[in-house]
Amino acid sequence: MTAPVAEEQQLWERMWAAKRLPYGRAQTAALEAVLRDADALGSAELRYGVRILITSAYQQGGEPAKAFVPFAWCLAVHDRGEADPRWNHDLHWYFKFMAGSMASFPEVPLEQARGVLDDMERRYRAAGYSMNPVHQYRAVLARHVGDRETAAEQYRLWSAAPRGEMSDCIGCEPSDKVAHLNWLGRYAEAIEVAEPVLGGTFTCIEQPHLILTELLLPYVHTGRFAEAAAAHRQAYRAIRHDPAQLQEVATHIAFCALTGNHARGLDLVERHLGWLDAPPTPYAEQEFAAAAALTLRLVAEEGHGDAPVRRPGGTTTVAALREELAGRALAVAARFDARNGTSEQGDRIRAVLAATPLTGRLPLSGTTAPAPPAETPAAQPVLPDSPAELADLADREARLGRSPERVWARFDEVCPEPSGALRARRLSAAADTHVQDDFAAASRGFAEAAGVFEEAGEAVSAEAERGKEILFAALAGDRPDAVAELEASAARLAEIGEPADHARALLRLAVLHFAHHDLDATAAVLDRAEGPARATPELTGAWLDRRALVLANQDDLAGAIELTAEAAARYTEAGSPERAAKARVLGVRFRAGLGDRETALAEAAAIDTGTDVPARARLHQLRGHLAAQLGRMEDAAPAFRAAVADFTATGLPLDAAATRVDLAATYLDLGRPEEAAEAAEDAEPVLERAGAGHELARGRYLLAKACQELDRPEQAAELYAVVAGQFTEAGNAAAAGQATESRAEVLDELDRDDEAAEAFTQAAQCFHTAGLPADELRGRRRATLSWLYANEPARAEQALAEADAVTGEGPEFAWQQALTQYDGARLLTNLDRPAEALPRATAAAEALRAMEAEGPAVAADVLCGRLLRDLGKDAEAREVLTTALSRLPEEASGQRQDIEAVLAELDG
Repeated sequence: MTAPVAEEQQLWERMWAAKRLPYGRAQTAALEAVLRDADALGSAELRYGVRILITSAYQQGGEPAKAFVPFAWCLAVHDRGEADPRWNHDLHWYFKFMAGSMASFPEVPLEQARGVLDDMERRYRAAGYSMNPVHQYRAVLARHVGDRETAAEQYRLWSAAPRGEMSDCIGCEPSDKVAHLNWLGRYAEAIEVAEPVLGGTFTCIEQPHLILTELLLPYVHTGRFAEAAAAHRQAYRAIRHDPAQLQEVATHIAFCALTGNHARGLDLVERHLGWLDAPPTPYAEQEFAAAAALTLRLVAEEGHGDAPVRRPGGTTTVAALREELAGRALAVAARFDARNGTSEQGDRIRAVLAATPLTGRLPLSGTTAPAPPAETPAAQPVLPDSPAELADLADREARLGRSPERVWARFDEVCPEPSGALRARRLSAAADTHVQDDFAAASRGFAEAAGVFEEAGEAVSAEAERGKEILFAALAGDRPDAVAELEASAARLAEIGEPADHARALLRLAVLHFAHHDLDATAAVLDRAEGPARATPELTGAWLDRRALVLANQDDLAGAIELTAEAAARYTEAGSPERAAKARVLGVRFRAGLGDRETALAEAAAIDTGTDVPARARLHQLRGHLAAQLGRMEDAAPAFRAAVADFTATGLPLDAAATRVDLAATYLDLGRPEEAAEAAEDAEPVLERAGAGHELARGRYLLAKACQELDRPEQAAELYAVVAGQFTEAGNAAAAGQATESRAEVLDELDRDDEAAEAFTQAAQCFHTAGLPADELRGRRRATLSWLYANEPARAEQALAEADAVTGEGPEFAWQQALTQYDGARLLTNLDRPAEALPRATAAAEALRAMEAEGPAVAADVLCGRLLRDLGKDAEAREVLTTALSRLPEEASGQRQDIEAVLAELDG
């Protein structure tokens, strides 16, 4: 049957376009569609070629079971002598796919797998290929069934056989040897086999992440912990978005569990659990389920068996999921053992499920600064035994900005069941622990303390607690008359209390007005509080702090800076270096707000926060931001690393994660994409759990840029798409446009021009929504060229018309308009419409020259000259090109040669 030539040619083009897509469901779906049409058309060559490509697509795209049928079809055609010989190399190469995959499906009889290996050997010998890969895959099958004698002999023969045309790549063959040596527990030898290729250049899509994954446990067993952590970071980053790599992800989860990082392992389990719904092979399913169950067991043994675990469609608990996955792994292993007639897989899985960590917690992050050498702690003063003295001391510590936790712990030891005023003071201290994160709980605690104080006859303290109850209820949004109530409370304390009690009541009222953004009311209350606040240096410092915030919000930063300096002096007088340091930090922020970042950075470097580690963390963070704003990234990076270390040490993971995002941006600016990717990845699970949408999207955007710079464009494109979706959901159209445009640029680099054109158009639409006409015009202009490169001239013209319709103003818009004229001229030139192209090229040259963009203007001149020549206007063409030649700088030799060539044509 003879296929219509035009229709067949179109199918060939679709096939080659599908081949250029990345491995995965999109590629296999495209090839399946071509295969259906090819079978309907009846072209023998096309039907064979598509099946050859789809065999590889299924294997590499995570659906290896589907590869068996098209491979067998191609093999039968080949044996009938009807195969297209240009695919012979591919057909022989795919024998390795079949030999490697069959062991991973327990429903495939063992004899059938061995038969494929025998057929592979026969065909390789007939074709003159080395037996190197034959022995390799015989060793793989022997390992799977636990036949140590055969595995050892095949490994010997494999190592002795020379590499040949059918041998795995220089990374994959050593990877399999490392796996063999791992199986035998010969970890030092495994590293020796791998090391010669680790520093080389890999051309295979599976490397270097596959060999690094195989090296994880050898590195740990031999004490090479830093290399293990680095291998985990680099390899996991490369596979984290590819469901076909489920088996390799399992190795990383097991590595986390065996190095004391089961919390990190739990993050990975949650992230990839959905992949178990459609595992690439039963063997990968078994490996992931076992590694995940091990991790979950270790988490449960630390007392977190009831902790929730997210899974597709809902949540479960650590303990329940562990039971489910352990059973699943053992069930699959039993199927393999029944097929194999051995207990190898079941024994190995039971060992995994019962494993214990090989070492104490191995730090995996390369983005946290090492903690400074521990100083010998100063001897803690002996605490009194008197509950009343302890309560007084705890109150004083709290007011001076120091943690009273140690004092209250001692109080609880000597007075486990306080009564009267002591009980009320303890209740108030407990309420204080909620004031940063749970206003409603704090309010309830203060209310209970007020009641107990009242019963004890402590009227002043009861009123003070009532004031705190009102304030935090109002901050929680549950006290509509709070201002009047706090006014009344302040008046009562002015009557029955000391000036200090009255001052604190007025400061509470000022806090509420400030929270309501009523600066005038805040200032008025602070004016009333000034006199009573002078009762103690500590209260004076607090009053000055609040007054400074009001001035700063009224754009009087200079006045605010003066007040923070005075506040720091008062806190120092009160014996509170911690509060003094915080006042100085506030002053630094105001200084930066004035634009004097150099001075602000110098002042920040001189601040000593003492033992207040959270304050020190925020100071490091501030120094990092200031250095980054000054463009001093080499100073910003260590400051951010130190902040991450302090935030982590003090149990503030969300702050640590947000700072890691800043660190990722800094590393990108420094040209260190590997470290940028590490920082962003370390932040991701924490930000995701916390629902920190903006920072999560920002971190993923930076991770995408890092992947792009690390030559992982497929990962980058996928991440940009995810980020664009997040920004769109958050209503940030400008950021969504930026992420979508970045994705389009990656697709353009991959020569996926139609997808790039769609993405540029989507970016333009986002910019239109955001009211950014210059950016919208840029997106539509770039879509025009991408449609041209995709051989879609009609869509290119439509995109150009949409670009022409964009209106705006300003220098950036004018620049994009000029480029649109130039690119429109290029499009029309390619469509053989020089008369329409010429006015655009002329307008572009004039506009670009008016903007003093001489290089682009000359390019437009050259296009004008070519168009004039094509229109038969040789004299005008010669004049334009001669003028353009005179404007070229000496270094533009390539452009000079082009112009001279056209002039020579005109003269000839």
